[in-house]
Amino acid sequence: MKTTKLSFIVQIFAGALFICATGNSLAADGVIDSADKSFLQNAYEDGLAEIHMAGLGVKKTGNEEIKAFAMKLEADHGKANGEMITLAGNKKVTLAKKPDMVDMGKKQLLDAKGATFDKAFIDGMVKDHKKAVASFEKAANEAKDIDVKAFAAKTLPTLKEHLSTAEDLQKKVGK
Repeated sequence: MKTTKLSFIVQIFAGALFICATGNSLAADGVIDSADKSFLQNAYEDGLAEIHMAGLGVKKTGNEEIKAFAMKLEADHGKANGEMITLAGNKKVTLAKKPDMVDMGKKQLLDAKGATFDKAFIDGMVKDHKKAVASFEKAANEAKDIDVKAFAAKTLPTLKEHLSTAEDLQKKVGK
């Protein structure tokens, strides 16, 4: 009887080790939850769009506050996207090479000039950063992969700062 119990315990222990080893090897191979994968892909593509739009802001605005904000957006989103490239590579997640044309080419920004451009740019930054903050908050709280969760939590304060700055500028240029 003791041998049977011991054998049973050893089998359970061996099975548990196998499950742990398999789980660890999957994590080491970079396999992540589909929601975490989608978060990385969408956040990266949105970041590319933000960099593109910020570049337009730097070139087209005559407002020094908006220009400084656009330059900060370029730098911060560039840094975050660089980190996402590394994270996605480690997790074997494929990222977009360029932003979606809808995000990239918001027609009113390409054609707008002066105060019209400034208003459209800042309105877009408020809208985009509200969406980004919600997405990153969700990932920071719900992501299954600890690295994805940590990245989202680390990046969230910067996105909240961008949103706050955009909202302040929106009050200055008008809604």
